[in-house]
Amino acid sequence: MNGKVIPTGEALVSAMEPIYLGIFEGIKAYVEGDVLSEGKLNVFGWKQHVDRLFRSAEVDGLAMPYSKEELMRAVKDTIKANGYKRNTYIQPRVWPKAGRQEDSHVVVPTWGFETLLGRDNPLFGEERRFMVSSWRRLSSDALPPQAKSWANYANSALARREAVRCGYDNAVFLDRRGFVSESTGACLMTVRDGKVITPPVTASILESVTRGCFIEFIPDLGAPVEVRDITRVELYASDEAFLCGTGGECTPITSVDDIKFGDQYPGPITTKIAEYYSDILAGNVAKYRHWLTPV
Repeated sequence: MNGKVIPTGEALVSAMEPIYLGIFEGIKAYVEGDVLSEGKLNVFGWKQHVDRLFRSAEVDGLAMPYSKEELMRAVKDTIKANGYKRNTYIQPRVWPKAGRQEDSHVVVPTWGFETLLGRDNPLFGEERRFMVSSWRRLSSDALPPQAKSWANYANSALARREAVRCGYDNAVFLDRRGFVSESTGACLMTVRDGKVITPPVTASILESVTRGCFIEFIPDLGAPVEVRDITRVELYASDEAFLCGTGGECTPITSVDDIKFGDQYPGPITTKIAEYYSDILAGNVAKYRHWLTPV
């Protein structure tokens, strides 16, 4: 925090700090060779994530008191200080000191997490029932959905709370035009007639690092990718649907509004994508080794 590796209990700020004005990133480091094992860690998509962090800071008018190289050193120092040898979550957070936009706090908390990925991982196949939320995804003339700002996640919290109250696991947003946007914490992809389809950035989605990587590597598996608007009815008619994001990784969805996708769950294309993504994260696909930064 602010240049030093310190115990979590000492990472304190005043109750008067405007943390809600802050931005953050969600980044993961995975174990080399096998994401379900222990060993050497590689940070996935560091350049894309740190570039987005700086773009979010610019959009929100926040000062970045450290360089991208200094932040990478902070990440490595914190992971090493904790002695992590399993998959690790990294969440750089930035917010203005006492409301002054020209000076910012920067803290990089890290913790272990359990992945959905890896062959024969039982977590991957758990059923997940979604609903279309009555809350619309915030639009860019209200808040910048493309930036990873804490304020945007109040929108997500309302939709997720509604979904749980109605007996579902999570929710899908529509944008203000009525087209499919994203879920409460990850981007959405659907499969129809062998094609992977995902909404455009203009559908009020986050400019997701993981989504960008998926769009790049999915054609390797023989499935074309279309980036275009998706109607609610077309979502219902999909053969498969899944979330993609740092937190969500590749999360299959069983149904939306109790309308099930396809005859097989998880769907075959979703499963193939998840397995390939797991291999990429573990450093087993030479073509995408440049997405990994050794700790």
